[in-house]
Amino acid sequence: MGRSAVSGAPVVVDREGDTGLLFAAGRSVRPAMARALYGTFPVFRAEFDAMSRVVDERLPLPLAAVVFAPEDGVDARLLYRAEFGRAALFAYQVALYRLWRDWGVRVGAVAGDGAGGLTAAYVTGVLGLDEAVRRVVAGRRPREHGDARAERALRGAGFRRVLLCGPRYGDGAAVDHVPALLAALSDLHLSGDPLDWDQLRRFRGGMLLDRG
Repeated sequence: MGRSAVSGAPVVVDREGDTGLLFAAGRSVRPAMARALYGTFPVFRAEFDAMSRVVDERLPLPLAAVVFAPEDGVDARLLYRAEFGRAALFAYQVALYRLWRDWGVRVGAVAGDGAGGLTAAYVTGVLGLDEAVRRVVAGRRPREHGDARAERALRGAGFRRVLLCGPRYGDGAAVDHVPALLAALSDLHLSGDPLDWDQLRRFRGGMLLDRG
């Protein structure tokens, strides 16, 4: 089961859920978007901090010091190093996943390849946090566009709606600018009926989703 979680096969979260989540493998965290989500949504902030505390034990600098550094600064450039890039992606994805679940997104299954597979394995309990972080930090830098197999697997499993749980290229929004953040999240929709992100944010609970 652990092997399938890391290699792109979907892992069921809720048999009644109607949405598949693809954890990106080859995308770099954009500090502006991470900062905006962190400063706006308490659930994202709490989860990112929790992941960072564990990740920091295996990094030479605290993850937050790199992710939230000035984007033209020396520390921010560390995101291009494999261990920092993968650790930032892992913390970002877990925090975004918890935020979406808190809003009531009915996740049926998750999948991811490579680094994204480790996130999928962690959130579904296939891997414990310490082991997931160990593999994340020790791995190689994710290859770009390495998500196609996992996305096909989710669609093949019958999930008409698939969301990309991870940063998209060009992400950027200001802290507390909720409309811009929700617009960015809507661009993470890959297939199927779109979600009303503003409704989810304001009225939490899976019963609000139209299962079609």
